[in-house]
Amino acid sequence: MIRHVQSELPTLDSGITLLETDERATGALQSLVLDQLLLEDGSAVWVDAHGHGTTEPLSRIAPSMRVLDRIRIARAFTPWQHQSLCQDLAPELTDETTIAVLPAFDWFYRSEDLSRGNSERMLATAVDLISEIAETYDIFVLVTQHTNDTLTAPIRERADNTIRCEQTPYGPRFTGEEYETLVYPLENGLVQTTLAYWKRILANRHPAMVDADVSPEVSANGAY
Repeated sequence: MIRHVQSELPTLDSGITLLETDERATGALQSLVLDQLLLEDGSAVWVDAHGHGTTEPLSRIAPSMRVLDRIRIARAFTPWQHQSLCQDLAPELTDETTIAVLPAFDWFYRSEDLSRGNSERMLATAVDLISEIAETYDIFVLVTQHTNDTLTAPIRERADNTIRCEQTPYGPRFTGEEYETLVYPLENGLVQTTLAYWKRILANRHPAMVDADVSPEVSANGAY
């Protein structure tokens, strides 16, 4: 156990970030959005699907209710409405917009009202729309997918970064190309360490023995 280690969340990179979560890791999306707003002091536009933008989880997680005033949520109820909202997203961006949030991006394109061919075509078009926004505007674009399958292949192909979040007995574990949760704060002021943490400790102490794919750096208070 190690004392006084600051809790961490992964920082979003520019472009499209795909957040992949397991069903037990509730609140990961909302936490990343709120953290980004607090870091950047900006606003968010949120194209909602499958009920991710409800008030309850956001209000339960937010350290201050004032930050919720900076989130504008538009809700779709059909695949055509969702695509229309994606088309209208760019004009809604302002100088204060920090992040665009599009959870369960594929949800509406799985509708029984669409043939498989139309589902794939409409989803690919929607992905093109948000890719253009990510390339044109200096904002973060955070996307999740409801199901990881062939339909959502365009999302994964166009994502610039991928963050994964899985629930563990000690809390959510985030992993990405440049981030990995190594410790979990406990109520008694201590933290629960992970095997990955000790692997990096050993790599730092014995650099000559480190394999090429192992980082010898250890995260402390958000720095390396």
